[in-house]
Amino acid sequence: MDFGRRFDIAAEAFVLLVFLVTVYLTKDFLSTILLSVVLVFLLKPLYVVIYRITKHGQVSSLFSLLIVFVLILAILLGLTTVLLVEISNLEQSGAISNVQFSTIPQDLDQWVQSKLPAWLYQYLYDIGYKYVQEIGDIPATIASWLFPIVERELTSFATNLPVMFAQLIVVIFFTYYILIDGKIIVSRAVDLLPKEKRSMVHYFLHELNGIYNTLFTVYFTTSMLSGVLAAIGFSLLGVPYPFVLGAVVAIFTLIPLLGPPFVFVPMVLYYLLMGDLVMSLVLLLFGIIVLMVVPENIIRPHLAMKSSRIHPIVTVLAYTAPIFVVGIMGVIIGPTLYGFLLAVYRSVIHYREI
Repeated sequence: MDFGRRFDIAAEAFVLLVFLVTVYLTKDFLSTILLSVVLVFLLKPLYVVIYRITKHGQVSSLFSLLIVFVLILAILLGLTTVLLVEISNLEQSGAISNVQFSTIPQDLDQWVQSKLPAWLYQYLYDIGYKYVQEIGDIPATIASWLFPIVERELTSFATNLPVMFAQLIVVIFFTYYILIDGKIIVSRAVDLLPKEKRSMVHYFLHELNGIYNTLFTVYFTTSMLSGVLAAIGFSLLGVPYPFVLGAVVAIFTLIPLLGPPFVFVPMVLYYLLMGDLVMSLVLLLFGIIVLMVVPENIIRPHLAMKSSRIHPIVTVLAYTAPIFVVGIMGVIIGPTLYGFLLAVYRSVIHYREI
């Protein structure tokens, strides 16, 4: 082996070592970088529209981020206003101080008894009484198990708040520059490859772009449609501030561990405290069926399969399975990895057929 070949091997080994050290140093920000990539795909349509007007990449990227920031701030302010107004109304009406929690089961029992035939009511009452006796102290056990978990998570959130703030800054920074220079960076990286491999990589990147657009854009679109359904439903039901609450539902639908129940369950409890049992039951059914079952089992899989031929099973796995392993960040990491593997599979199949 001549000196030149030994030098090439040593240089390649050194570069590989530096690469591995770099990956190790940035591993804690891997999810942050992936979140930036997701935001790029979500903001790309808005960026393209603004770019057609301004013809300036930096201005278009900045305005895309500002528009999203203003929308989020407006929703938060609207939600805060709604909560303050409703809490003030509850205090003035005396509903909170006068409510008798012990009478709620009795009122519900009387309402059910008045609506059902006597034989059906007695049958359901016997079944319900049997299950209540079997349940026993399960609620107290759940509470004793849940409260330490909530306390631990809140403490962890407060402790990690500075790190989360730093990650947020990195996300904004990465998103801003990837929107501007993303295509150039990818193009120059491909040019470093051998010429005979470039066509395969271009095909792979084309498939990857389509899959990521489908997975991330469809996920965002489904959440927005959930918000629209919520706003329409709340408006038809006569719920105050339907559009603000619809926007809140859209935001929380993006968070799998929270989702629409974070919005409609407090509303159900609110109307229950106000003594409106019918509205409570209607909102509960509306939330479960329209805001949870329909988006997750009909809208999202249908859009994903229609737009980029992604099977619903892949979509469900990509967004649900990783959550049980890595937590809420699984909603970003899962589609990224599943989409990457799907693009590899399609590229291999394509070049085998050639």
